[in-house]
Amino acid sequence: MTATPPRPRAYVLGAELRDARRKSGYTLRGLASILDVSHSVLVRWEHGDRVPSAESISAVCVVLGVSSTARTRMLKLAREAAAEPAPSQTPGAAGGVDQLATLLEFERTATKITDVAPLLMPGLLQSAEYTRSIMATGVPEQEANKRVAMRQGRRDTITRKRSPAKYTALILESVLHQPIGRTGGLHDQLRFLDEISERDNVELRIIPSAAGWTPAHAGPFVLLEFAKADPVVHLEHHRSSAFLQDEDSVGAFRAARDELERIALSREDSRKLIAEIAAREQVPA
Repeated sequence: MTATPPRPRAYVLGAELRDARRKSGYTLRGLASILDVSHSVLVRWEHGDRVPSAESISAVCVVLGVSSTARTRMLKLAREAAAEPAPSQTPGAAGGVDQLATLLEFERTATKITDVAPLLMPGLLQSAEYTRSIMATGVPEQEANKRVAMRQGRRDTITRKRSPAKYTALILESVLHQPIGRTGGLHDQLRFLDEISERDNVELRIIPSAAGWTPAHAGPFVLLEFAKADPVVHLEHHRSSAFLQDEDSVGAFRAARDELERIALSREDSRKLIAEIAAREQVPA
C-alpha cells in the first residue's frame, strides 16, 4: 500500500513521458545525459513524484521527436499537475477530502473503470435519493446537498459525450434487495440502473447469490485503468481510503476482477434480474 496516494495528473503525465521515451529507444540515463539533468530527476518525472516545467517538457519532446499534438497534451497535463495539491493519507475529514479529490481526478483520466460493489450501489450509479440516504444523515442540509451534488457530478466520467470511460459494475445480488432510504426508493434506484445500463460504455453484471463466496465478499474495490499509465486500485474504508499501485497488489485485484466477470451473470441476464426485482419493489399507487 502506498504511503501517500499519487497525484493523478502527474501520474498520467509520467506515463506519457515514459511511453514516449521508450518508443524513441532512449534509456533513462541516455536521455538524462542529453538533457543534462540527473537520472534521478527523470525517474521522479516518470513516476509522477515531481512535475517537470513547461520548458523541460518542451526539451524532452524535441529530443524524442514527439508530435505537436502529443506535446500540447503533455504541456496541458503538466499545467494541471502543477496545480494539483499534494494529497495526504491522513485519516479523518481533511484526509477524506484529499482522497476524494484524488479519486475524482483518477476517474476523469481513466479509460476503463471496474467497480466491485458487495455492500452498496456503486457511487457512480447511485440515484440522488440513494446518495442522500447514505451520505446526508445527521448533517446540515447545505452540507447534505453539497455531498449529493458532488457524487452526482462524478457520473460525468461515464456520461460525458466525449470519450467517456468504459465502466463495468460487478454488484452482489443482495445489494439489489437492500432497502435504502424512503419507501419506494429502492424501486427508483433499480429503474435508474436499468436506464443507465443502456449506454454502450456501461456494463452492469450481477453476481448471483447462488455463486456462494466470491472475491467480492472480501470487500469493495475500484480498479482504474489508463491509456498508458499502470492501473491503480482504490480501497475505501470507514473514514479513509487508500490507493494501491505496486504490481503485485494490483495484479491480485485484476485477478479478482477476472474471476468475478467469469462468475457474474451476463449483461442481458443482469438487466432482466434488475427489472424483475424493480417490478416487485414498486409501490402500489
